[in-house]
Amino acid sequence: MRRRPLRTSEARSGHPRPRRADRAPLLSAALRALARHVGSTRARGLRGLLACALPLALAGCSGGPPGTSAGGCGPGLALCGEVCIDTKNDDDHCGGCGQVCGAGSDCVGGICVSECPAGSIECAGDCVSPQSDPQHCGGCGQGCGAQVCGAGVCSDVCPAGTVDCGSECPDVSADPLHCGSCDRRCDMGEACVNGNCACAEPFAACDGDCVDLGSNDDHCGACGNECAGSSELCVAAECVCRAGLTRCGERCVDLARDPDHCGSCGNDCGGDVCGDGLCLESCAGFPDQCGQSCTNTDVDPLHCGECGERCDA
Repeated sequence: MRRRPLRTSEARSGHPRPRRADRAPLLSAALRALARHVGSTRARGLRGLLACALPLALAGCSGGPPGTSAGGCGPGLALCGEVCIDTKNDDDHCGGCGQVCGAGSDCVGGICVSECPAGSIECAGDCVSPQSDPQHCGGCGQGCGAQVCGAGVCSDVCPAGTVDCGSECPDVSADPLHCGSCDRRCDMGEACVNGNCACAEPFAACDGDCVDLGSNDDHCGACGNECAGSSELCVAAECVCRAGLTRCGERCVDLARDPDHCGSCGNDCGGDVCGDGLCLESCAGFPDQCGQSCTNTDVDPLHCGECGERCDA
């Protein structure tokens, strides 16, 4: 079964990836310099757009009360120190700030998942089967010397129920590194079941990949059930509104500035605008107006840098 591996930029380029905490001050300095030299409305919008366009530093726009410059992180992000983090996919903050995934694991849906297929373990950076690996027979570093390894025990010959794969004696019905035959390896998120690679719990097969239906925004609760990326996220197999948004009917809306649901679901402003949850005649006193919404494009994740530019978490 095909699965696209999750790799860091360090693995792709061969160079260490700077930590987010190291990158954030660089972006902050750039934004301050831009603010000093250019003070126009256009520049203000550009600063907001930069905050979205450089996810390696901020991972999203900051969200705050409309009409103000104060705020925290955008929808679906968490503030870890001074940096906005997507804790569903960050190896250093997996599921919460400071929860680090160890070597050989990736953060998938807020859970640290081993890069090794189910039933194997990581030893010295490699995925091995403790049931059949002669260098790690029964556990990391437990070598068999001139003997073979079968069922996690060193012996002179392969035990019954195993297959001779050189110095390894795997049970090809269950060994994830010899699944069905010698050297047929299952992918990350898979297990060997009756000699076939299949998705291991809590993963399910969707479009040829093993995904967690409980937290995958593209396959939430069932394959193909996609959450609205800019306003919803998948939690416990259900699409829920991102932080700061409220569900009104089939939509997740910002009650502070939605003219159809201003202050509460169904409160329609008619031809007026909505600002701070109130129907108003104009957006006077607010930095920006996007349609009938009074907002601040510096901090609004639904209008980031310019009207209609949404930040995807």
